[in-house]
Amino acid sequence: KVEGEEWASTKKGWKLNSGVPVCEWEGIGCRISVNGGSTATITSINLDNQGLSATLTSELGSLKDLEELNLKGNLISGSIPQEVANLEKLFSLDLTNNQVSGPLPQWWGSFSLNKLFLAQNQLTGEFFHNIYSPHLQSMQEVRLENNKLVGTLDGTTIMQMQKIETISLSQNDFSGLIPGFQLGSLPGLKFLYLDNNEFVGPLPSQLAQSGKSSLEEIWVQSNSLSGTVPASYVRFDMLHDFFIDGNKLTGALPLQLCSAKLNNDFFNTLPPDAERNYCEYIACPAGSVGKEGVYPCSVCPGGDAAKLENPYLGKSNVNLQCSAYSQRDILRIFYESTSQRGWSGGSDWDDSTKDVCQMTGITCDDHENIIQIGLKNRNLSGTIPDAIGFLSFLETLDLSDNNLEGFIPSDLRWTSLTRLDISGNKLRGVLPPLLCMMQELNGNGENNVYYCDRIACPANTFNTFGHHGYHGEPCQPCYDVQAPEEAYIGQKKCANRQKPPSDGFDWKKEIETLKESGANVNVFSKVA
Repeated sequence: KVEGEEWASTKKGWKLNSGVPVCEWEGIGCRISVNGGSTATITSINLDNQGLSATLTSELGSLKDLEELNLKGNLISGSIPQEVANLEKLFSLDLTNNQVSGPLPQWWGSFSLNKLFLAQNQLTGEFFHNIYSPHLQSMQEVRLENNKLVGTLDGTTIMQMQKIETISLSQNDFSGLIPGFQLGSLPGLKFLYLDNNEFVGPLPSQLAQSGKSSLEEIWVQSNSLSGTVPASYVRFDMLHDFFIDGNKLTGALPLQLCSAKLNNDFFNTLPPDAERNYCEYIACPAGSVGKEGVYPCSVCPGGDAAKLENPYLGKSNVNLQCSAYSQRDILRIFYESTSQRGWSGGSDWDDSTKDVCQMTGITCDDHENIIQIGLKNRNLSGTIPDAIGFLSFLETLDLSDNNLEGFIPSDLRWTSLTRLDISGNKLRGVLPPLLCMMQELNGNGENNVYYCDRIACPANTFNTFGHHGYHGEPCQPCYDVQAPEEAYIGQKKCANRQKPPSDGFDWKKEIETLKESGANVNVFSKVA
C-alpha cells in the first residue's frame, strides 16, 4: 500500500510543485488543439494497478473533456461522485477490483459511455432504473459482478440498452424475475451473466426470440429459478456456454440443446472414444448429483423414489451425496437455520430423544406425518431453509412475526400447504411464481384465480395481516418507499406513514405509480 506523497514521488509529474506540464504526467493523456494558440485538455487518466490509495474526488467532474478513467486494481475507496457520473464525454470508466462503496449512480450524463467496469467492489443499491439516463443508449459492456447490489431488473430500462453486448451481474443479491422478453429483444446481446443471485421464476422462453437469438454465453447457475428449460433455447445457434446448475429446475432438457458444442470444456480430458452424454454437459438430470452439478454425474440410490427427494436438474455436492431427509433431519436443519439468536421460550427441536410429533409447534396426523408447524412470534432469526419444502404432508406453516431474513424458498411447492403465513418478518424479493400457483394455498385457485398477495403483500405495500389471504383486505401502498435492501414482503405496517387514505383513493392507480417509479412491487400482486 503506497500512500499520498510517497506514491506521488514515484510517478512522473505527480509530486507537488514538480514543474512538469500536466500532459506529461504519468498516466495522463491530453488532446492538443490549436485555436488561436495551443490548448491542452485532459482526455484520459490511466493509473491501473499502481497501488494508489485514494478516494474519487468530485473535482474530477471539472475535467469536462475526460473520455477515459482507468483506476483498475488499486485501493480506491468511498463512493462514485455524481460529478464524475455526470461527465458528458466519458467513454470508458474502469474501477474494477477496488473498494468503491455507496450506491450505484442511476444517472450517467454521457451519450458516449461505452464501457462501465465496476466489478469487484462494494457498491450498493439497484441496477439502472432511470430510463432517461443518457448512457443507456450507448452502453456496450456493463460489468457489475461481485458487488452488493439488490432489487429487481427493470425491463423498461433494459429495453433502452439497444447497443449492449455484455451484461455481467454475477455474485450480487438481485432477486425477482428475469425480464426475458426485454433481454431477448436486445439485438446485439452476446454475454449474459446472472449467476449467484436470488432470481426466481422460470427461465424465460422469450429470451430466445426468433431471429434475435444472438447470445453466446448464458450463466444463470446458483439462483432459485424453477420450471423447465424452454424448448425455444434450441434457437441459440451461437451459444457455447450455458450454465444452469444449482437452481430449482425440473423436467428434461430439450434434446436438440444437448450437443458437442455446448460446455465442451468439461470433456477436454476425455479420450476421443469415451462415451459422452451431452445433456450432462449442461446439468445432471433429476435423481443424480455431480460435484459441480454437471458431468460427471452419479445416479442417486433408490431408483424413482430418489427423484422425489432429488427432483432438480444440476444438483451439486462435492461429496456426491444425494438428499434423503427424514422428518427429524428437516426439523434439525430448520432449527439450525433459524436459531441464530435463540428461540423465545426455548426449543426442543434439537432434542434427538424426543418424538418429532411431540415437539413444540408440531402437529402430526394419525400416521405421524407432520401436517402443521406453528412458530408465530418465537424470535426466529436466520433464513428459511430449502429442506422445509420436503415435508410433503405439511398443510399449515405459520412463521409470522419473527425476524426471518432472506427469501421464500420455492421448494415449498412440494408440500401440501393450504395455509402459509410468513408476515411480519424481514423477507425480501418476490414470491416464487410456482408457489403462487399452488391450488388452495391461502385461497388461491378459487374460480381459477391465483394471486401472490394472498400469500404475502409485495414489498412497499402492507395491510393489517401482511397478506390478502381469506379476509379480503387489500394490500395498500406504503408512502415511505424503502431502499431495496429494506423493502420487505408481508409487511403489517409501514415504517413511517400508514395514514388511512382519503375518500375515493385509487389503490390500483397508486400501485401502478409505485411500479413506474421503480419501487420493488410484485408484478403478480392483486389489487382489490
